[in-house]
Amino acid sequence: MTQNLLSVQGVSKSFPGVKALDDVSFEVRPGTVHALCGENGAGKSTLMKIINGIYQPDAGTIRVNGEAVRIRNPIEARAQGIAMISQELNYVPDMTIAESFFLGRLPMRFGKIDWRHIRREARRILKEEGWISPSTGGWGR
Repeated sequence: MTQNLLSVQGVSKSFPGVKALDDVSFEVRPGTVHALCGENGAGKSTLMKIINGIYQPDAGTIRVNGEAVRIRNPIEARAQGIAMISQELNYVPDMTIAESFFLGRLPMRFGKIDWRHIRREARRILKEEGWISPSTGGWGR
């Protein structure tokens, strides 16, 4: 049996006057894709924020690669290999597309931000997704 990459067991979370999560369990195995669906207020965002260290659970356990972990913030989540892309359409207006791809994890080289790597990877991603034409380098879609 394949070990879960991520396992959330018995997680609960309450806010004043609201029980947002009650004994929630969730598992992610290698090579799988999951969608969390539900009505507004069902707890989807709360669960994701707990996994990403934005909120702390009132009860329950989170395991990464079989080991129990306490994720206190998004930086610790990232160190565990966990990243969250929020559904909100907020953005950083003074940031380029390339910079936004590396938000919170800017690559460094010799103690400085590696802008060449950022631009190269952004171009590769945009070509791969069809937003830049592979032959001309211009916009694709």
